[in-house]
Amino acid sequence: MSTLKTPTYVPDPKNQPQVDGQNVTIRPGSKLAVLGVFVTVVRARFSVSEVDASFPWQWDPDIKKTKIAIESAFNEDQAHRNKRPAVYIDCDQQAMGRAVIGDFVGKNFKTGLTGFWNLQTVPILIECVGSKRAESAIIADLVGTFLQASSDLIQAAFGFHDMTPMVVGRTQPEGKDKNEWLTPVTFDVQYPMRWTNAPTGPLLREIAAKVAASGVESATEFFEAVALPST
Repeated sequence: MSTLKTPTYVPDPKNQPQVDGQNVTIRPGSKLAVLGVFVTVVRARFSVSEVDASFPWQWDPDIKKTKIAIESAFNEDQAHRNKRPAVYIDCDQQAMGRAVIGDFVGKNFKTGLTGFWNLQTVPILIECVGSKRAESAIIADLVGTFLQASSDLIQAAFGFHDMTPMVVGRTQPEGKDKNEWLTPVTFDVQYPMRWTNAPTGPLLREIAAKVAASGVESATEFFEAVALPST
């Protein structure tokens, strides 16, 4: 997932491009950002403004009014964690793939910046939890079918490279609790990541200047003090 409209160099490697209002602690294209996309998309499918009044699982932003919780698995608020039925969207380990040798794209000889890119793959796990087995299975079927039918549109809207077909798993008891049932919906999403490396020469000169200004007799003494600080 990219916030850059056209392929280009990251202007300053210290400052990643961000959209207005983005959380500064979350890197653009991180798996948490990807997670947020699918939370928003699934909420839209169940939104009270989009479904018929007779639809049993209308989602409302107010947890006291909503008929279903649709949340990121990272939401630890107890009111949202205890709501049933619920859809919790999580992600598994993020893999950084390699599409070209050394991830190298090109170099700007004027600035010295070197551009790179790769394809990141994030497995998405959607847990559909209900108090009845059929309820869990039906919600999972709605979620899986909606995402499968919308996958091309989602890829185009959010800059994803690929979304694998949905897999709607078997409905099983949630842990040891026989009164709750869970049906997983899983798929992988793949998207490009771009970054830029600045020339290392200025950085090395800055380090050399620090060594000279430290007053130590040798660089070895300086770096030993960094590696083995006195207690």
